[in-house]
Formats: sequence, structure tokens, C-alpha cells
Amino acid sequence: MENRVEFDIPITSVSFVSKSEYVYRALREAILKGSLEPGLVLNQAELAERFSVSRMPIRDAIKMLAREGLVRIVLHKGATVAHFSIQDIREIYAIRKILEGYAVREAIPHVDGATLSRLEKINRAIARFNRKGDVDAMIKENEQFHLLLYAQCRNRKLIELIQRLWSSYPKRIFWDVPGRADQVVLEHNEIVTAVKDRNADRAQRLVQNHLFLAQEGLERMASIRDGKARESL
Repeated sequence: MENRVEFDIPITSVSFVSKSEYVYRALREAILKGSLEPGLVLNQAELAERFSVSRMPIRDAIKMLAREGLVRIVLHKGATVAHFSIQDIREIYAIRKILEGYAVREAIPHVDGATLSRLEKINRAIARFNRKGDVDAMIKENEQFHLLLYAQCRNRKLIELIQRLWSSYPKRIFWDVPGRADQVVLEHNEIVTAVKDRNADRAQRLVQNHLFLAQEGLERMASIRDGKARESL
């Protein structure tokens, strides 16, 4: 018996966006949160029933997701949630380390007291949600922390590139790394201290090391995932 695809559908009213856009946003969020796992077949008939729409918005949404690399479309086989390999992780993080290290250097002269307070508040929220085991909230707050910091660089194109990379792969597996959430909070504190001290070299090194450790954890979890997938064959 085929398992039904289960994930939460946002409450945003369809009247504010097109049906295709609404479905696209919901599927994209579910993929990035890990609710729709790599390799899962996206059954158009089932999704149309879930969203109470015709198949046309489903097809349009799947095409948009495919353009972002979040979905793979195979002729005569349909669409599946994209599998992110260890090589994908390495390539994404290689670029992130360069862009985000540069962004924090450029941001430091423009970071004021109010921004530092917001960064500290966000990091405390991550620690609080970690204690509660609320992974979705941690994902959201972690992204806010980084993008708030980088936004101070005042380079719109750079921020767009960083956001595109942040949105190009599922995040949830990262928080499955044992002890990683605790470490994230500590690393964020160190970054904030370096920014507060206006130490651009140290802040850049800390951000790049933060990303190196994240990459290391992701690769480890991806290896475990791939090993389990091979065992099930």
C-alpha cells in the first residue's frame, strides 16, 4: 500500500497569490523543512486532492521547484524530491564560506548597538527552542541571525546570492547532528563578540569555521542516510 504524503499546508489564503504560487510555497517549505524527504515521488493526483486544486497548479509548482533544483523531473517517471549528495553539500558550503566570510567583514563597520542586541536576542531564542526541541523554530531563528548580520554589509546583490544558497537545500538534517544546536549557540556568541569588538579578521574566521563545522556535520549525517538507503535495497 502506497504511503500518503503528509505535511502541513500553510494557512495563507489562496486569494492573495495564484494557486500555483500557493502550492509552490507550501511544497518548497515542506522540502526545506524535511517534511518531504529526498527521493519521495510527488504524486500529482494526491497533491491536487490535498490542496483542493486541479493538476495544473501542481504541475506549475513542480516546474518552479525543479528550476531551483529542489525537485528532479524524470521523463515518463514523474517528479521526486531532489537528493542532496555529499558533493552538493561541499559545493554549496565552499561558496557560502567565501560569500558569508566577506559579508561579515563588510557588515562590521555598520553594525550598531540595536543590531547587536537583536542578534543576542535571536541567539537566546535559539537556545530556548533547543531546550524545547522545537527544530522548526531553531531553523527560522538561525536564518534570521545570519541574514540580519549579513544585511548590515549594505550590498544587496551579495545578500541575494547568500539567500539563494540558504534556500537551495533542506535544513532539518543539520539539526539532527547530536549536540550541534548547543554548539551553534556558543559559536554565535563568539561571532557577536568579535563583531562587537570590530575585529573583522576574527569575525570572518569564526563565520567560516562555523560553516566548516556545519558542513562537517551535514556530511556525516548524509553518509549515515546514504548508508541506511543502501541497506534497505
